[in-house]
Amino acid sequence: MKKSGLILFLLAFMASVQCQDDLWFTRTGDIYFISHTDIIDIDANNHQVGSFFNPKTGEIAVTLLMKSFQFTLPLAEEHFNENYVESDRYPKATFKGKALNFDASKILKEVDYKFDVQGDLTIHGETAPVKVQTVIRRTADAVVKGETKFSVLLDTYKIKVPNLVADRVAKEIPITVKFTYEPYKKAAAEKK
Repeated sequence: MKKSGLILFLLAFMASVQCQDDLWFTRTGDIYFISHTDIIDIDANNHQVGSFFNPKTGEIAVTLLMKSFQFTLPLAEEHFNENYVESDRYPKATFKGKALNFDASKILKEVDYKFDVQGDLTIHGETAPVKVQTVIRRTADAVVKGETKFSVLLDTYKIKVPNLVADRVAKEIPITVKFTYEPYKKAAAEKK
């Protein structure tokens, strides 16, 4: 059921995109975050992040299941899912936005192309606008690698940290996102 929700979101986005022939896709994107305090570092990875990117229109959609984060500290994973992001109540996070001033012809092999992405990030049932700088690069094997770094404030997404552990959880969390996109038709053909 969990993976079907991710797939349904991505399919709904894909249906809304006009130029499906040129879509780039991944279901194995990576998101890493770390909560750094003087007392403890709490970090996690999620390697099951789905995303579509349309280079003609600049539209991008990202979705992930909150319970797919794997923590270095197992107890932190339990607290994250049960107490902070309430994964049973808010099972996924999403981003839907658009690349600003994006020119697909500038995506050359092994050359970084920087541009801004702006849109709405939803976490814990709360949506807020974000704008981040993104870098992408086309590789020799016709995939496109993208990366961005940004931070989220827990207060923005109404994520409450109990006073008892407030000194162990950072109020601002840096996030690194990495995608390796491939053409959607190629990915779909390989699944058959």
